[in-house]
Amino acid sequence: MALHAGHRHGLALTTALLCAALGCVTDEWHVPADACARCDADEGAVGDASDAAAPDAGEPASCAGQPLRALAVSHGHYACALRCDGSVWCWGANEHGQLGDGTTVARSTPVQVRGLGGPATAIGAGYQHACAVVRGEARCWGQNLYGELGDGTHEQRVEPATVPGIDGAVVAVAGGEHHTCAIVEGGAMRCWGFNMFGGVGDGTNVDRPMPHVVAALRGSVDAMALGQFSTCARTLEGELRCWGLNAFGDLGDGTISNRNTPLSLVLSEPVRAVALLANHVCATLESGAVWCWGYNIDGALGDRSTVTRLRPVAVHGLEGSAVSLTVGGRHSCAATGDGAVRCWGGNERGQLGDGSTTRRLSPMQVVDLGGPAAVVGASEASTCAALRDGLVRCWGANESGQLGNGSTVDAVTPVTVRLPP
Repeated sequence: MALHAGHRHGLALTTALLCAALGCVTDEWHVPADACARCDADEGAVGDASDAAAPDAGEPASCAGQPLRALAVSHGHYACALRCDGSVWCWGANEHGQLGDGTTVARSTPVQVRGLGGPATAIGAGYQHACAVVRGEARCWGQNLYGELGDGTHEQRVEPATVPGIDGAVVAVAGGEHHTCAIVEGGAMRCWGFNMFGGVGDGTNVDRPMPHVVAALRGSVDAMALGQFSTCARTLEGELRCWGLNAFGDLGDGTISNRNTPLSLVLSEPVRAVALLANHVCATLESGAVWCWGYNIDGALGDRSTVTRLRPVAVHGLEGSAVSLTVGGRHSCAATGDGAVRCWGGNERGQLGDGSTTRRLSPMQVVDLGGPAAVVGASEASTCAALRDGLVRCWGANESGQLGNGSTVDAVTPVTVRLPP
């Protein structure tokens, strides 16, 4: 979600649909709602949204007895998990009701979102607001300062409220700092909320408290990711489109000019995943290689330097192909095909999970993970991984209980989120 150097770093939204052992887990790179159904049909084959069939925004599919379906980690010090029964559980900061439990009380262990109105098929977590897809509708809650809940008001919600005015069934939803986007059946996008830097993508810089069509996408979209004030989407052909804030080369076009309509970013291979947060961005290519660009003060680009890059550079020393990707405020992480998680960049709160608080300019393996990882997600200075056995493990900053282990003490190695059995 948040895109800037400083305390508000948006959701690192990545792509990864991993059926392996976990049944169906997606991370924040918002894939269509039928992903689990296709995953199960393939009897555990690993896939991603690039081979998506027509999405189904209806009831949740079975996840082959596995408890977890999706994980969304917010840069606003909270996280949410979608279980295969369609229930949503959140933990961490809650000053604007972003946990959706009807209160504004922070929670150091997961609580269930109330009033969804049915089983969820997808989730997204913005800075201090969150959303779920329920029966083809987007339902959002939390902060609404700039209309990020999409209901035409600026009224905070401590329980889900339906987003009106979206033509078509919603299949995915994602949150930025103060803006939100949805993918509808057929691959079009609708966005709303804060738009000073063009993150809504409608060709204006006017805030939008209700959904607007993203202009000039040039292709059907099957996945998306939101940064603090910017947005990226992947087309069915694996092309990457980005728009919004570009202060540190966030859009990867070699300039620092903001864009209020989608800009095509040319990479050497089709894109499989992208992750945004503060002012740096990373993408996984079809080969499993990771390239990053933007702000690099702590080495979050993984190119063994601290030089900001206006165009993509390769991450050096990443062992194995990335199957899930995330970026935090000033760090980045990837889960690789062998189930390991490797992180690089800033580490002042232990967010790299290597047992230290030393920054790393190239990938280091997370220690004591507890099992092979399926997907990863990052906040400003913390990281989480959903393991293939259904456990969620988190590490790093924990001042708001965002590690979900019942404490508010930072952890330099992974701890277990206390999700209900």
